[in-house]
Amino acid sequence: MTNLEALKAQCKLICNTCYVDVDVLRYSLESAGIYSEGDFTPGDKKLISLAIVIVKGWVETSRSESGISTAIDIATLQNNIAYWCGVAGLDASDYVDGIVSVESGTDLW
Repeated sequence: MTNLEALKAQCKLICNTCYVDVDVLRYSLESAGIYSEGDFTPGDKKLISLAIVIVKGWVETSRSESGISTAIDIATLQNNIAYWCGVAGLDASDYVDGIVSVESGTDLW
């Protein structure tokens, strides 16, 4: 499995509605100094951290597209992020704090 494939899968593991554009994944990997076509190393702390950051930027409270509606449970997302931080040995407070929901251009705290 390549780093690109692993990052895509890790994003979906954290938030199952997170389908990030391949260009965004490549850009994110290369910006973090990770070769996108390189072999993935299981438990790679840097890759898990990158996936969390991507997912935090992706989160929507609800979306409707062609009759399909998607909603994100922020508390569950925070739990998933905390879990993966534990797996990677990262401080969850660095990632979980500050997650907000934006609906119709208004911050909901």
